Formats: sequence, structure tokens, C-alpha cells
Amino acid sequence: MIKELDHLALVTTDVHRAARFFIDLLGFKESGRLETSHSGTIVFVSLGGTQIELFGAGDGAVAPAAERAVGFKHLALLVDDIDAEYERLKATGVAFTMVPTTVESGLRIAFFSDPDGNALELMQRPR
Repeated sequence: MIKELDHLALVTTDVHRAARFFIDLLGFKESGRLETSHSGTIVFVSLGGTQIELFGAGDGAVAPAAERAVGFKHLALLVDDIDAEYERLKATGVAFTMVPTTVESGLRIAFFSDPDGNALELMQRPR
């Protein structure tokens, strides 16, 4: 029986840059680091019960997320105040592809990208 999701793995062109982005801007904590002969440095970052395993791309030959029809779509980050988080991230230079928007269900969402172009979503549940 499957008990829970342990982690997500994300390939990045620069594992150290990606780790700084998730830690410094998004509030993740580094939860581990592994040096391998096959993938170089692997950095684990976590937030709450979610862990992401950041892999280097080796030669950097990774297709941008927008070109992948199947696979990783986006990573959703739950926030209490989407407008405040939007303003905080925007002030650091993060470019948003969707500003905070209320959808039919009352959910508020906004989208931006990590340094490799992977889609990230801010999500605020209706109160």
C-alpha cells in the first residue's frame, strides 16, 4: 500500500541557483545534499511536508517546461495572503505570468516561473 508522497524531483540547469531560489525567495529549507558521480550535486529542499529533490542537468540540455506536453505541469504553493506574497515576490524581480486572479470556485491563484522556466502557482483557498 502506498502511504504518502515522499518527494518530487526537478531537473534544473543550475542546482545551486535553483536551491537559492526555493530557499531565499520561497521559504523552503535545505533538508539534505548529496554529491553523486552520475548527477553531480543533488539538493533537497522542503516546506511543510513537501520535499523537492533538485538535480543538475549535466550539460544543461533540458527542454523548457513549456515544450513538455506530458509531465510536470506546475507546483502549487499554498499561501494565506496571495496579494501580499505576490507583492513580496514581484519586488524581488520575479516576473508573473498571471497576476492574482479569483477563479470560479473562489480560489485565488497566480503563476510565475522558477529560474529554469518551470511553472509555480501561488494558491489561496477561499475563506
